[in-house]
Amino acid sequence: MRYGGSGRLESRRGPLGSAYPSPGGMEEVAAPDGVLVAAAPDLDGAAVPRAVRTRRGLPAGGRVYLACVFAATAAITGPVLARLPHAHGWRSFLVLGTAAAAAQLFPAFTPRDQTYHSAIVFSIAAAVVLPLPLVALVSLAVHVPEWLKVRYRWYIQTFNICMWTLALLAASASARLVQDTLLGAGSELRVAIGGAAASVVLVAVNHGMLATMLFLARGHSLRESGLFTVENLSTDLVLAMMGIGVAFVWLHDAWMSVFAVAPLVLIHRTLRLPRLESETRIDPKTGLFNARHFAAALDAELVRASRRGSQVSVIMADLDLLRDINNRHGHLAGDAVLVGIAGVFRRELRRYDVPARFGGEEFAIVLPETSTERGAEIGERIRQAVADMDVRPATAGGPIRATVSIGVAGFPGDAPDADELVHQADLAVYAAKEQGRNRVVVAGGDASRRAAAAPPDDRPSPSLAGRSGD
Repeated sequence: MRYGGSGRLESRRGPLGSAYPSPGGMEEVAAPDGVLVAAAPDLDGAAVPRAVRTRRGLPAGGRVYLACVFAATAAITGPVLARLPHAHGWRSFLVLGTAAAAAQLFPAFTPRDQTYHSAIVFSIAAAVVLPLPLVALVSLAVHVPEWLKVRYRWYIQTFNICMWTLALLAASASARLVQDTLLGAGSELRVAIGGAAASVVLVAVNHGMLATMLFLARGHSLRESGLFTVENLSTDLVLAMMGIGVAFVWLHDAWMSVFAVAPLVLIHRTLRLPRLESETRIDPKTGLFNARHFAAALDAELVRASRRGSQVSVIMADLDLLRDINNRHGHLAGDAVLVGIAGVFRRELRRYDVPARFGGEEFAIVLPETSTERGAEIGERIRQAVADMDVRPATAGGPIRATVSIGVAGFPGDAPDADELVHQADLAVYAAKEQGRNRVVVAGGDASRRAAAAPPDDRPSPSLAGRSGD
């Protein structure tokens, strides 16, 4: 389960994790503008063998909450829809509902697994312009086409439709309450303040309901969900408040609404830029950082450590006998093992550590503010976790066990610069191989010095120069 953004349940493929992606199967994630998402992660779109079985469906708490939300939606919308035959504004519903449905089909994905939908702009406009019976139908207009396209599980889109219906009705009711309170004010001011109230209520209800589902279904706190971060709330509120402008223009000159929504194209493209930039830093096979980003992060940490007089450690880890795994089980099984190691990094490393796939079967990790002794402890924890890892790719016909050889070097004790630091850590890996693999060796020992005198022929001498990822 992973999070980012405000709320809907939606299914999508993408990278995992916070600072770096991790492996997994079907899972639920929070996405902006209100959804619980069932995602089949594939590490930034790469086709990765599924090595870990994850739980599917909702636990008892989630099912009870879903039933309550469904019952509340039916109880509230029943009397509202009873007035549908007398509702006016069907032309406005057709235009705004179609625009919202189309916008919902083209989300913008960000590096932190957030999904932004510009449909919220037209939804707010509908909440301000349309009568309540038609507002109750907007959620169906938005989510049914998306459901037909993506084929979510039934409970995912059922929750989305109910949650969005309640949020839109609450937003529309708040806009009318504010407008009725300001009867003596001009129509422009009433639309502006009423629309602002609707925007705040919509985002609050949407995020609050999703946060409750994530807590009951998966036990995640508000902080873990990321639903109430400044970034997520501000983005959704800005998009929602754009709907106020659309509503105002629609009420005064419907034809001018085309020009009012034109900036959405630029906003949509701007929201995609961080993800495109992120893809230049991510290894597509494992979802870890690539060697280019590792080099930049290591340089930055060494500068910081020099200024503060602190220490930095580097771990180099090499998967043992990957060629044998590929020959025996196939390359997809080897890929599954690499993905499994990336998952070990996600579980065992700290939030500010920088793990990367250095190339082939070789990994590198920057450990800021870490002594060599502490780096060796972290390396041993990783080594043990990999040795205990049980990878079960579909192509192997059984579990695969793997080990890693790890070398650790520290700044400034073992090396004065980035290239030498990586070189010393890699020499320690050579020593670990010589000693029988599946062990941790710290740079500077006798074994490491012997490896420096005669490095194995099948491994090139490492250097950060010219590295750009695998």
